[in-house]
Amino acid sequence: MDTQAQIYLQNQRGKFQTKEFRSFYTLNFGDYNAENREPFGNILTWNDETLLPQCRHSIIVEEPTRIILLPLVGAIEIDEGKKVKYVDSGESLSLLVTPDNGFEITNPYPDKVINYLQIRVLANDQFAEEKTLIAFDLNRNNQLLPILNDIPDQTKLLIGKYDGREEGVYYSKNPSGNVFVFIIEGAFEVQNRLLERRDGLSLKGAVEVEFEALSNEAILLIMESAG
Repeated sequence: MDTQAQIYLQNQRGKFQTKEFRSFYTLNFGDYNAENREPFGNILTWNDETLLPQCRHSIIVEEPTRIILLPLVGAIEIDEGKKVKYVDSGESLSLLVTPDNGFEITNPYPDKVINYLQIRVLANDQFAEEKTLIAFDLNRNNQLLPILNDIPDQTKLLIGKYDGREEGVYYSKNPSGNVFVFIIEGAFEVQNRLLERRDGLSLKGAVEVEFEALSNEAILLIMESAG
């Protein structure tokens, strides 16, 4: 199977900003509609978001959507109206959202800016749980750690922190071989392509994905996309 690849450079992302909130869009979202930035498989949205101290940002969807929230700097509060959930760095939250049950993300700190990823995936009835909080330990260097329930034939998400010149391989479990790679920190060579902080790479038909960290404490996400 031939592999098709596309790089998404961080300085070519879409952007939305207010006095309190900023979001960079790797894929088309909102008013950002660029060529070759369409959803990738069942991955609808890949947003890199920043929220100022004690500010809020509302999340609404137009169709049932799986939303994955991954704090990168600081923690976030999720206000669903009836209760508040706290999600810290080193944790990921996956939740099913429908048009009639949106929520708010709040920065709980009085003087600290927070940064997190918001990833939206087309909802699938085979997801057994509506809400899942998963903790992971990035001090376990040089290995990929699952941060989304590993459900057969569905979306998988892994994170890893690597020392410089450490290598790794991800073996795709999906027949389509749709894999999306995103660099959180540092730099990597992925499938012989240089990726730096907040760059992305989509791969179609990737049976295995080889990568090498080019800096110390480099962090990457690998997401396998159904469809």
